[in-house]
Amino acid sequence: MFTPTRVCFLLVLVSLISGVSWAGAGLAVKVTDKNILDAQGFSVFLYDSTYHPVFVDQKNTAMEMILHGRRIATNGDVRLMPTPEQWDLVATLKGRQADKADNKLTAQLAFPTFDLSYTLEVAAEPGGVRVSINLDQPLPEQLAGRAGFNLEFLPAIYMGKAYLADGSRAGIFPRTPGDPMIKVLPLADEPKKAYYLEDWDKAKGYTQPLPFATGRTITLGIDDPLARVSVTSDTADLMLFDGRARAQNGWFVLRSLIPTGKTTGAIVWHIKPDVIPNWTRSPMIAHSQVGYAPGFSKVAVLELDPNYRGPKTAKVLRLMADGAYKPVFEAPITPSTPWLRYVYSKFDFTAVNEPGLYVIEYADQRTATFPISKDAYTSIWKLSLSHIAIQMDHVSVREGYRVWHGASHLDDARLAPVVGEQFDGWNQATATDGKYRGGDHIPGMNVGGWYDAGDFDLEEPAQLNVIQNLALASREFDLKYDQLTVNETAREVELHRPDGVPDALQQVKHGAVYILAQFRAFGHSIRGTHEPDLRQYTHLGDGATKTDGRIYDPNLGPNEVKGDTSGRPDDRWIFSTTNPFFQWQAIAALAAAADTLKGWDDATAQECLETAIKAWNDEKAHPTPFPAGSHFGGDPEGAPATGVLAASQGTVAGPQATPPQPASAVTPTPSPAAPAATTPPAGSRWARMRVGMDWTAALELTIATKGGEPYKSRLKELLPQLITPEQMEFRGWTAVRALPYLDASEKDQLREAVKTYMAGLDQELAATPFGVPPSLRPWGGSGEVVEMAIRMYFLHRAYPDLVSSEYTLRAVNYILGTHPVNSTSYVAGVGTVAKTQTYSFNRADHAYIPGAVVPGYIIIKPDFPESLDDFGFLWFEHEAVVAGSASWVVAGHAAAALTTQAQPK
Repeated sequence: MFTPTRVCFLLVLVSLISGVSWAGAGLAVKVTDKNILDAQGFSVFLYDSTYHPVFVDQKNTAMEMILHGRRIATNGDVRLMPTPEQWDLVATLKGRQADKADNKLTAQLAFPTFDLSYTLEVAAEPGGVRVSINLDQPLPEQLAGRAGFNLEFLPAIYMGKAYLADGSRAGIFPRTPGDPMIKVLPLADEPKKAYYLEDWDKAKGYTQPLPFATGRTITLGIDDPLARVSVTSDTADLMLFDGRARAQNGWFVLRSLIPTGKTTGAIVWHIKPDVIPNWTRSPMIAHSQVGYAPGFSKVAVLELDPNYRGPKTAKVLRLMADGAYKPVFEAPITPSTPWLRYVYSKFDFTAVNEPGLYVIEYADQRTATFPISKDAYTSIWKLSLSHIAIQMDHVSVREGYRVWHGASHLDDARLAPVVGEQFDGWNQATATDGKYRGGDHIPGMNVGGWYDAGDFDLEEPAQLNVIQNLALASREFDLKYDQLTVNETAREVELHRPDGVPDALQQVKHGAVYILAQFRAFGHSIRGTHEPDLRQYTHLGDGATKTDGRIYDPNLGPNEVKGDTSGRPDDRWIFSTTNPFFQWQAIAALAAAADTLKGWDDATAQECLETAIKAWNDEKAHPTPFPAGSHFGGDPEGAPATGVLAASQGTVAGPQATPPQPASAVTPTPSPAAPAATTPPAGSRWARMRVGMDWTAALELTIATKGGEPYKSRLKELLPQLITPEQMEFRGWTAVRALPYLDASEKDQLREAVKTYMAGLDQELAATPFGVPPSLRPWGGSGEVVEMAIRMYFLHRAYPDLVSSEYTLRAVNYILGTHPVNSTSYVAGVGTVAKTQTYSFNRADHAYIPGAVVPGYIIIKPDFPESLDDFGFLWFEHEAVVAGSASWVVAGHAAAALTTQAQPK
């Protein structure tokens, strides 16, 4: 409904627009050596990335546009829905070319099921680019009114901004979706989707929103000179949709339907960005948002546009009591170094040591205020310990007036039926485990554990990682911090309420009881506990509302309740496994928990140790085989490559699987499988990982038993394999924790291994201007940097003459703001400028969980580093995993220890 005030505003806006000249009219876009279309202030990418084989649509592929230093649009290609969701059908990429002579990018694509093949072409033209879809054959009849060209625009940029259709119809991009929804039923001959996708579509009612604007020319962001772009269609109306009507992570979608009967030029768009002439990106001054400690290195990194010409010096100003800024230091910046899209210089102000509040000033940019203080790092880990508490499953969590969530998943859990590959890369390969068959309730599993991330999975690697890192922090730093009350019996947790027990100990126990429950039920570790359907998987908000909390009874009706049972099959699924990596890590975690809990909860500590020892003995007597079909030589840390019909293959992601049957109907007969391989090829990364896992278990059992056998002997046996250059960054560095159990010659071997490692480290870290591992995967790389901080701390503590404390502090400062794109602290809520939108279970509120450590920037290929501060729905940049918080607790303590304790000579 238009109010009189709003009507007047829009009329004024239209009248102003009619007199505004188009600044980008003289724009000349050209194909560069990076195979992109580029001009100063504007770039177009075309399929430099493809859809992910497991997660499918991650909003970073097809045609993408960067305007004035921000990626404004993505996913430009033919789609069969106005606002497709993450798992909806995408085309197969068959090839792509860059033509410098004609300044155009092309991609050949197809939907094989519908016999639809076409070329997507983006060509330079005066003032912008021409986008066209050229079909090999006229559009198949069944796709008429369904197939169209979509281009998705980032809501964080455009919501609240104005648009104009056909020069006269103005409006405002909505902050909240409110458009009418209609049913769009699947086509009769549409390929059958995986069962979980079929169920999800039915649950949502096959709905799609209607457009909120239409026209032949639509200008987006008309009131924002940095985001203004005009699109004209020659062939069909443009329609603007709000994808958030279907999912909170949706984008604004600009779409034209493909006309029937046309081939060449079936779709023709003219995109004209309003590029500011000679635009250059403002300098970004990357620094630690919590400040620095006196006497230690202080280096800011300046990220500069290659076309920017700025001063050769930077300044430090001190904030005085009267609010004035007093210059206290000025020095040259280093010559610029190119990396990806930008160039980088460093500003070393280590000489500034007087405690106080400061800012850095370069050109016309001034940073937020930061302190120089001896205790700058002493509290940087505390909120992350709270984040772990907020992620606790099977209990309620309260903080003052706020209830983060109720006691969740009290109906855990059922053994997953055999359904093949499920969403998110989960897979149940057999229908039985011990006395249980698929669909059976597994008693005792509704205890302990933490939500993995922005979803409510209990990922086994994450559980084991949290236990080991919190145990490490407790023992290494004597972590007595207590600001939490935990009552496991009442299933109640409350923040900011000390109960006399160190919080880390309570968290270690909370994880341990979940692992112990697995061994009681199955005699081994499991893959984890996971949602049975997409409706639960996409659930945001209170985890206690995902299920009814009552154990499923197949003999009851769907809405029938009897005591603590119900006829709703909403209980989460346990995915079992026979994976040696999980088993060895579980042994290590239980041993670490035993050593940590001893003296506080001796009964749990004893059960942890006895369980770990029995599992060790079982593994030695009967080694757990690798799962059938293991892809030795692949990346064991990545998603599995088997069992997925990738979206890029022109089909819906996921298998053509049979829907799960009720528990009473599930056959207990295991499905046939290929013979398992028990040993990975020598020298493969899998083989190195197996050595590392075996070592970790032996190390923790050695520590827990105070040098007991056979664990100490196994350490000595594995040591030569562990301290090779290939292993040092993986598990080799942990050998310093075994120093008390090594003889003199073994200690000499380890020292020489550290020397060798350090000799090549600086060259390796010089790959980026920030001196830390680069983020090269489809997921931000902050985890690798935190691991660097931990690794280098322990190496420094053991060999201060070989390893400087600077490595750990550099890595910590990187996480706290000294990184690409922006200077926002990657630890939510920690530092002057910090992440306040994270991919957490409260992301629908555009909010965050304090202490969550986000993945950070990724490279939008080929060269654009991105880390959004105002849009928390990109999991590869914003999803804060609980294991990351546990690692940060260790790294934060390491930084505090280095800067507040006397340094070794």
